[in-house]
Amino acid sequence: MKTFLLALISMLWTSPVFSAENVASVTELFGTPETLNLMRNADKVDACLLHHVKAEPRPDGSVDRSKERYDETTFVSVAPETAAALRTLLLSGKTYDWKASNGGRQPQFYLRLRFHRGEELVDLDFCFMCHVVHITRAGEEIGHANFSPNSDLILQALRRVFPDDEPLKQVAKEAGLPL
Repeated sequence: MKTFLLALISMLWTSPVFSAENVASVTELFGTPETLNLMRNADKVDACLLHHVKAEPRPDGSVDRSKERYDETTFVSVAPETAAALRTLLLSGKTYDWKASNGGRQPQFYLRLRFHRGEELVDLDFCFMCHVVHITRAGEEIGHANFSPNSDLILQALRRVFPDDEPLKQVAKEAGLPL
């Protein structure tokens, strides 16, 4: 498995598909050079699954979406090879469809990836239904983008972190990926 991951990283790193053509867009997505440096130099990466908790409807039937939240499962460490592959994907401008939206859907995030450097932290929440990643740092939203161009590669890497997760298996199956 380690050889496979190293080959994948090498292939991604040298592929013309992952050129630095959209560096300004990636910089804008992550907000600041400091956030990009945190992502590049993280000393720890971990992940958890998210469980969406809907907001209670008001007496008139309307819903205040700001009251929705996510419960986290226990965070698990991401293997260094997988973390490196994810970092390469997430920092590539070719990973994102800069013109796409979430298709009119309210994203329902399923997985959180955290990049740590000392006490600093960047969270990335993934919705696999609409291919949106939402990025926060210190509890503040930094940005969001559609990751559909490389959603299969991101999903394959995240399945190595949660190999027995049935919803991730189902998403992979629907995408035509090997189980």
